[in-house]
Amino acid sequence: MDTAIPPPAPHRELQLRAARAAFVKELGADRLAMLHRGNLFLDLLAIVGAPALFLANAWVLATHGIGDPLWWLCLVLQGDLVLVMAFINHDAFVHRKLFPPRLRWVLSSILVWPSQMRGAAYEQMHLTHHRALGTEGDTEFYKMGIDTPLKRILYATPALMVYRVLVLGNKTSSVNLSAKAPEAGSREASRLRWEKWTRVAVLAAVIGVALWDWRYVVFGYVLPFATVTPLLNTIRIVLEHLDLDRDNPLWVGTFYRTGPFSRLMFWWDAGDCHLVHHFYANIPYYRMNHALRLMRPILIREGVYEQRSLFSLLGQWFSGRRAHWSAPRRAPTA
Repeated sequence: MDTAIPPPAPHRELQLRAARAAFVKELGADRLAMLHRGNLFLDLLAIVGAPALFLANAWVLATHGIGDPLWWLCLVLQGDLVLVMAFINHDAFVHRKLFPPRLRWVLSSILVWPSQMRGAAYEQMHLTHHRALGTEGDTEFYKMGIDTPLKRILYATPALMVYRVLVLGNKTSSVNLSAKAPEAGSREASRLRWEKWTRVAVLAAVIGVALWDWRYVVFGYVLPFATVTPLLNTIRIVLEHLDLDRDNPLWVGTFYRTGPFSRLMFWWDAGDCHLVHHFYANIPYYRMNHALRLMRPILIREGVYEQRSLFSLLGQWFSGRRAHWSAPRRAPTA
């Protein structure tokens, strides 16, 4: 089993700067600026539309029977929407900081509530992940410990949340609490207060709905969250950073060639989209297709191996043959 932890490359920040310099030299500053241009309509469509679709799916799951094919479609879609809403938060609020702070904090808390994450904790841990990618300082270093077939299978099942709480503890943003309380009156304290009351309000609404008709909560949320989301979350992990070569500044993740379905499914933030995201985190989801058309040839030319088979990647993951953050043994040089 190839599960040895490779030594971290020195000066990871310098490597990232070198990668960005290569893109600037090749594409030009004006073209890169165009890729960062926002579109408020498309942003609002995602921020408002995803929760609205989530509620519509919950209605179908609560009111239709399992004999209806639409029920099964909504079950899978609802499990995916748990991740998609977190992706939208990641794009719009963690990186691009849309809207005034208090509104942003409230909307962020609503979007990540279904995935049971805390907005402030996730943001802090995720930005650290960007700065320290592939090193022991990376907040996703814990994934190196999910290294056996049994652990990886459990992580893709309803046992996921139990595994996070009992095994990973505060290493994930789903259960992480700040080690020390922020100073009273600080921006951090204000954010935590707004997020706390937002979570309380959402929880109260969920309890109210459950008392009115338990099916909306059990079938509309708990069931897809427990059965569908864990497997899709594992696919996300594989498509983000199963592949990583610390000696190649441009090989920062799994260069899997996504298509229209997989891009929508992971909201333009997995596989090849995720590599682009690590170079330029503020490119909106609706500019990612264009960014990939420009950057894919550069990545291939610079020796980043483009994966084409999701089944092969999942086989490597679930078999335990490869460590997280490792380069394929026989990666062609293009």
